[in-house]
Amino acid sequence: MMNKKWILFVFVCLLNQVGMVFAQAPNFPKSEDPLIAPPSERIDFKEEKIDQEFIEITPYYGFYGIDGFSTSNVMGLNLALHLTEDVFFEGNYGISEVSDDSFGGGLTIFTDTDLTYWNVNLGYNLFPGQIFLTRNRTLNSTIYIVGGAGLTEFDAKSRFTFNFGTGYKIFFTDWMDAGFRLSLHSFESDVTGVKEQMFNLEGIVSVAFFF
Repeated sequence: MMNKKWILFVFVCLLNQVGMVFAQAPNFPKSEDPLIAPPSERIDFKEEKIDQEFIEITPYYGFYGIDGFSTSNVMGLNLALHLTEDVFFEGNYGISEVSDDSFGGGLTIFTDTDLTYWNVNLGYNLFPGQIFLTRNRTLNSTIYIVGGAGLTEFDAKSRFTFNFGTGYKIFFTDWMDAGFRLSLHSFESDVTGVKEQMFNLEGIVSVAFFF
């Protein structure tokens, strides 16, 4: 009986000591701040702005491929009027040359090998963006689409022509940009003796100036 009372007494004393230990444990304040805070740094960069002038003159050079015939060089001039930040109206005049060498045998197809065209288009800056040259410097850029109609002087005849295309520009300063464009010109022709719709691919590079 005494042994049981002694064991019970020792057990109660141990519980009392454990309770005192937990009661004396330090109470650390809770903090809502994260243990590791990543550094926050604001990066200021210089962004080239597009000139407020709305007239753009663009000489260009590239290739012009006649459907079913050879591909020749093309050069021309583009005059654009920017109606809003995204919408513009333009006119183009281009000169190329057509060769009938692809028929061989000394066969002459064309009475006039010169090809000239002019067209008027409506354009839209579809995806304006930026190019980061360095950490502190960017250049504006845009992917655009154009579409319109005009006339093509081909084989001594004027042919009504539809055209559409897409291009890319980079604005190096507030008064100059450079870019490239792919266009498709389509008109009806019977130059081979059969009336058919021709689809002519044009690719150009250009440098433009704002005034």
